[in-house]
Amino acid sequence: MNNTDQKAEAVERMFSSIAPRYDLLNHFLSLGFDIRWRKRAVGAFPGGVAGKNILDVACGTGDLALALARAGDDATRVTGGDFSSNMLAIGGEKVAKAGLGARLTLEFLDALKIEHPDGAFDGVTCAFGVRNFADLDRGLLEMARILKPGGRMVILEFTTPTNRVIAAAYRLYFTRILPFIGGLISGNRGAYEYLPDTVYKFPTPDQLSARIAKLGLAEVGFTPLTFGICGIHTAIKPKNEG
Repeated sequence: MNNTDQKAEAVERMFSSIAPRYDLLNHFLSLGFDIRWRKRAVGAFPGGVAGKNILDVACGTGDLALALARAGDDATRVTGGDFSSNMLAIGGEKVAKAGLGARLTLEFLDALKIEHPDGAFDGVTCAFGVRNFADLDRGLLEMARILKPGGRMVILEFTTPTNRVIAAAYRLYFTRILPFIGGLISGNRGAYEYLPDTVYKFPTPDQLSARIAKLGLAEVGFTPLTFGICGIHTAIKPKNEG
């Protein structure tokens, strides 16, 4: 087993272990901002998502996929994919409760080897997931591959604030308070120490934008949210591609 496979398995085990408390902790530890951030990500599709076929990669328990399905119409089709069966099981219950099964399907999905054909989707999204890819460039390439020409990529991800005061407060909360509370509630402190560690090691918004542009995508942009705590990366697959 290579290093990429080992990392992927370790991340899958970690997320599966915290799945039962995942939604509670997301909302609590983000002070509810994660709900607003996902709404902004849905709004990153000009003209809305009505009638679109969208793949949500690393969907977790399906919060962004559900937001996309709710924002669409009867012609909207959303596929949420994740490699954690525990996350998908919880997501399936949420889809059934919301009555959105006709619009939203959840499936096992390996972000590094998406089993959908080239150009299958009008849009591809990922909320707080690309940071966990065992191979970032390979995962981004797969996301770009399954887009139709003219299709849109939307990535919602944590960043680090540039304002010194906010950055200092953010680091204190992110590296001290969050792991303590997360570990207390989930029983897995390591998972919530992993979160800030990956954020601080992740490429900056400019660096991630450059990697997205290298894939041949156009109109690459970044919108910071909530004092730069997180942000939305967007890009379009050129219509003349291929």
